[in-house]
Amino acid sequence: MSNVVFKVYDRNTKENLKKMRKSGQVPCIIYGEFLPESIPAKMQRSELIKMLNSNYSGSIITLNLNDKNFNCVIKEVQKNNDNEIIHIDLQYVKANEVIKMSIPVRYFGQENLELQRLVLETFNPFIDLQGDVEEIPEYFEFDVSNMKFNDKLLVKDMDIPESVTLLSNPDTILAVVNG
Repeated sequence: MSNVVFKVYDRNTKENLKKMRKSGQVPCIIYGEFLPESIPAKMQRSELIKMLNSNYSGSIITLNLNDKNFNCVIKEVQKNNDNEIIHIDLQYVKANEVIKMSIPVRYFGQENLELQRLVLETFNPFIDLQGDVEEIPEYFEFDVSNMKFNDKLLVKDMDIPESVTLLSNPDTILAVVNG
């Protein structure tokens, strides 16, 4: 979990979303089992971009709303046809809360494949897990530098913490090395 706190602001649900987005703000919603009701909020686009660039979908992010901190995870980022962020869903989480999350898979060592005129074709960018919010990793990383032509990477090849339940099918193909 990062020490950075990102500022969000109250949002009136009757506010004109088009005007809000034009003024550089992005609407968001904070929800969770331990909140009495969902909290409509908004965030400066520059702050949101900074938050997304410095965190992963499995990261616990601290948001500050009216001088109160909320630990949240990003559940969904909605974009329009121009790939601009138009809305973000954030789930409030408490310490030791059991949640379901899709965790991204990152690959490194692809330059070694390219030297062999091979390419890594990815199929599933996420692995679905359930467990204690603090036990779920922010992302999975896999070294593909020693893979050969037609090698496959499956979900079951990833190092899943024992304290976490795998929800994805273990035989799901994450990536294949092609020529």
